[in-house]
Amino acid sequence: METQDNKEQVVAKEAAPAEGTHFDHVKETLELLYKTFPKVFIKDGDVKPLKIGIFEDLKTRIEGVEGLSISKVRAALRLYTSRLKYLYSVKEGAVRIDADGNETGDTVNAEHATYAQDKIKEINQKRNLNKPKRPAPKGKKPFVKKFNNTKGPKKVAPKIEGDKASVEDLKNGTEVLVLSAQNSCVRGVVAQDAQKDSVFVTLKSGLTVNLPLDRVLLPKKAK
Repeated sequence: METQDNKEQVVAKEAAPAEGTHFDHVKETLELLYKTFPKVFIKDGDVKPLKIGIFEDLKTRIEGVEGLSISKVRAALRLYTSRLKYLYSVKEGAVRIDADGNETGDTVNAEHATYAQDKIKEINQKRNLNKPKRPAPKGKKPFVKKFNNTKGPKKVAPKIEGDKASVEDLKNGTEVLVLSAQNSCVRGVVAQDAQKDSVFVTLKSGLTVNLPLDRVLLPKKAK
């Protein structure tokens, strides 16, 4: 028998925007991970970099845990590792932890630390762009920096030789190009078949990352 509370829940779900609902579900899953793996997923306190490939270990640990599934954990892991708090922990020499929260002996190398720094810059740049600009004080002209275009060669943005990829294109083992924060490309290989809006890619450095599809391109074939 359908109760009034059930009816209200159905109405709330139908009225909620699709994007907001998906993000809320991912956050709910992350909250479950905080409770289920408190030594791995740190909500409050010092965050530690995770073992490379920890997702494969978590897949066997979540069996039978109510509210957790492979797809939900994949999305929540992506959210957790893309936050500034986690990215700041990915420093060269920092020891990674496993699915039990124990130190693995593996440390963050220079390339992985640089990748994290690039992501931090990218996030902060987006935040600065979205900040409202303060109006100039009355009686003062806004400062405008002048550039002398006659001195020095003009910088040209690097040309990216790649084609847009679809979910069907991104199969396990496919060679791809990953767009970095500097509008350049890093080579990598698809680690597992793409899922809807994201794909796991193993970079040339050995780091495996979960990326949105619009960050991944197919190398152009030689004519």
